[in-house]
Amino acid sequence: MYQFRFYNPVNVYFGMEQLNQLPFVIRHYGERVLVLYSEAFSRCTNYMDLILKMLRKYDIYIIAISMSTPNPKGTFIDRISNLCKREKIQVLIGIGGGTVLDSIKAIAASACMDSNCREWITGKITLKKALPVIALPTTAATGSEMNSGGLISFPERKEKLSFGHPLLFPKAAFIVPQFTASQNREQTAAGCADVLFHIMEGNYFTRGEKMGTHLRIMEELMRDLIRYAGIVVDDLKNYEARSNLCIIASWALNGFLENGTGRTPVCHAMEHEISGYYDIPHAQGMAIIVPKWLRYIAEKGCKEEIAEFGKAVFQVGDSPSQLQMAMETIDRLEYFLYKELSLPSDFQTFGLTDEYFIEMAEHICCGGKITGVYNLSSDDLCEILKKCL
Repeated sequence: MYQFRFYNPVNVYFGMEQLNQLPFVIRHYGERVLVLYSEAFSRCTNYMDLILKMLRKYDIYIIAISMSTPNPKGTFIDRISNLCKREKIQVLIGIGGGTVLDSIKAIAASACMDSNCREWITGKITLKKALPVIALPTTAATGSEMNSGGLISFPERKEKLSFGHPLLFPKAAFIVPQFTASQNREQTAAGCADVLFHIMEGNYFTRGEKMGTHLRIMEELMRDLIRYAGIVVDDLKNYEARSNLCIIASWALNGFLENGTGRTPVCHAMEHEISGYYDIPHAQGMAIIVPKWLRYIAEKGCKEEIAEFGKAVFQVGDSPSQLQMAMETIDRLEYFLYKELSLPSDFQTFGLTDEYFIEMAEHICCGGKITGVYNLSSDDLCEILKKCL
């Protein structure tokens, strides 16, 4: 029987004109604000200046800090959290992609604690309070504006840890498609791939029993994602495509799609280990891993699920051999990732070797198997990672 609970309290303001409501939403929670923003967004557009001018017009006290590196670090979270305490910050605003939005949620928690962020992320300290967060995504990628979780890296420990708590849902998300046009082709392509993987590997290929309606929603979102991604990488200012991609990205990770799916994202677990060790961009790492994982589990017997995915999303034709259909599906996925989006196809692009693969695989499996659409041991994971070289 189907069992799930869904909760998402984020107020969504969609479109450029809705941005006029931002000062009033902020003042509902306070007047002392820290703005964490993407350095690239500020450099490539004048929207950042317009936002800050609008807020100052309403006598809102602002501290603005830029971010320029992928994979937010624990030391950065602790430093900005301490700043928030000293400045008696009341409201946090994140303007950027997943790195900025994950960071601002982590800061919201740490600014209300006396310990470092790793203490509450690992569960050693219970999170009881958080500053209010307002999210302004500048990418159609992570969906972080619509959920209560994130990822923080601790390079000194070779760790990339996930966190999540109901207190960390943004109070509001201002989704402005024009903001995402600040991204270049490579960034846009990576964002599109990220959205696809959130739906496909995070929710579609999972061990739980899924309702037919639930599957159809995911399949339609993935079909639309592939369609609009093909448009936007060749026409970066296409408003229609970017608007639809913003909606798909938010739905991909707002919690609804994972209801009852028994979510165990194996490829995400592998990529988090990789980027924890090597600090490579998340979407690029996933683009390398996912097709190799699919080929591996198809050959192990998980061909029916992949064939059905191919029929629904890539219009793969029927064949007497489900394995053949599964392999054609993976071929089409690779064409989309590597030809249409021009994403990297192997770890050698980043200079990686297999030096830590055994260590990574054992850390993921913790002496057992990681469960999913096909259960995998540490030996299996190590083989998949080697195929990525």
